[in-house]
Amino acid sequence: MIEVKEPRRPIPIVGSISGMVNVARHLFRKPVTVQYPEEKPILPQRFRARIFLRLDDCVGCTLCEQVCPNNSITMQLVDRENPRNKRKIYPDVNFGTCTVCRNCEEICPTDAIYLTHVFETSRTRNSFTYSPQELALQENEVKK
Repeated sequence: MIEVKEPRRPIPIVGSISGMVNVARHLFRKPVTVQYPEEKPILPQRFRARIFLRLDDCVGCTLCEQVCPNNSITMQLVDRENPRNKRKIYPDVNFGTCTVCRNCEEICPTDAIYLTHVFETSRTRNSFTYSPQELALQENEVKK
């Protein structure tokens, strides 16, 4: 005859005690919660979020559109006099699909497109697309 061993059953109180030990270990630690609107979080020095555009420096080379991995940047025709941009095309960014990969900033030959520490880009309209004129403005100046 073959002997069949019964599986060992855990003692019910051991799980409760290990849970209490875990709670006691974290009980006297300082909380890491930040009360966001009143307190601003401490951002790392290399953190970048919002894309800005210097309209006078943009030459309309379309490199930012070509390097964007998920096609968040499209070029838009803008009737604006700029001797450096003869084709009059500027980047238009959809922040709803932007992954903030910084490829556009790295490839721009004139440093016209760049990312900053601004991360509060709440909008009341349904579109997350920023026109070239809106990319040149500060976030509080953009029409909501």
